[in-house]
Amino acid sequence: MSNRGDDGDGDDGGEIFLGGGPMIPGVDYEAAWLEARAVASDLNAALVGLGLAGDDLIKAQAGWSDDGRGVVFLKGTPSGARRLRVILDRMAARGDVDADGESREPADS
Repeated sequence: MSNRGDDGDGDDGGEIFLGGGPMIPGVDYEAAWLEARAVASDLNAALVGLGLAGDDLIKAQAGWSDDGRGVVFLKGTPSGARRLRVILDRMAARGDVDADGESREPADS
């Protein structure tokens, strides 16, 4: 098993590849990975909506931690990471989202 986070649908044999680190016997990784994979998929849709595709690629990938918790990795090109930082800085400066990622309503609405 590879220690790379990977949200691919399967390997060449048609089996689902969970991605992540070494597996410890007795730890259920699948449920946590499936949750991480769903979140990564949603995040990838948002990243594409922000134009972070092509040369400015940023991609979320599902994996797991050593204790079986799901994790989401962000991987991308340096130009994509710089562009994402600029986007996040602008959102933070405008107060577009709160600490939980929820949209804020304008004060005058």
